[in-house]
Amino acid sequence: MPKKLKVVVKSLYSHEIRKDVSLENLKSLKLEDAWPFIREEIETEIGSSQLVCIPHITEADLYQVTSLFVPNDKPMNGKMFTPLGELKKNINVTKSSPSYVNWLGETDFQDTTFKFPHESVKITLQDESIKNKVRVIMVNFTRATVPKDKDLVNNIYLDIDKHKELKGKKSVYMITNVLIAKTIEFRVTRGTSSRIFHLGNASPLVFGLEEFLIGDDGKLIAREPVTIKSKHLHWQKLDPSDQLYIADKGSSSEE
Repeated sequence: MPKKLKVVVKSLYSHEIRKDVSLENLKSLKLEDAWPFIREEIETEIGSSQLVCIPHITEADLYQVTSLFVPNDKPMNGKMFTPLGELKKNINVTKSSPSYVNWLGETDFQDTTFKFPHESVKITLQDESIKNKVRVIMVNFTRATVPKDKDLVNNIYLDIDKHKELKGKKSVYMITNVLIAKTIEFRVTRGTSSRIFHLGNASPLVFGLEEFLIGDDGKLIAREPVTIKSKHLHWQKLDPSDQLYIADKGSSSEE
């Protein structure tokens, strides 16, 4: 087991972390095999305790602001949560407030007042004993969020007739805050072999959730913030083909 050493380098431009850790379980150069090693570090460095890193970077399209998820009573298609897409694709246009319908269709949710402390964040995990390394460089951060002056409660009705996944549900989970990196470079090294992934298109990295209670007619009737404690949150894959992860039953996502 290598000596656990952490080096932090800070400047006005960048924030760099290098850690000696065990990477003996890094089985390949594939992005999906390397990502789990770096998730907790991303949470720690850019997410704090209130935001959790997306389960996998290839699932970024599921983690947009206003994306909805409903919990399943039992696994469906190998998943305990079903993604429904963004809120605007799930509303009852006739019943919802016209101003909110228009707003959802026009806005991009970018927080123009947000400024991340550093232009870039670089995280390197290395295991010198076997020459394995995982590195991610995230550049140019922005935030997308539901503005504080917008209250979805009592103004939005979900279309429970059109979306059968909503029938019988008492609540729905919504992503209301996402931190995004414009570009991401991901490098995986095993011994003398390495592979670089260049990820662009403004990928979501960490997100925050809120729970909205649903009335029988689909109306959003209350909002319940979900406090995510990253250190106590573990994710599991229910099926090899699964694209969604859920918290283990033994761990808590609320306190």
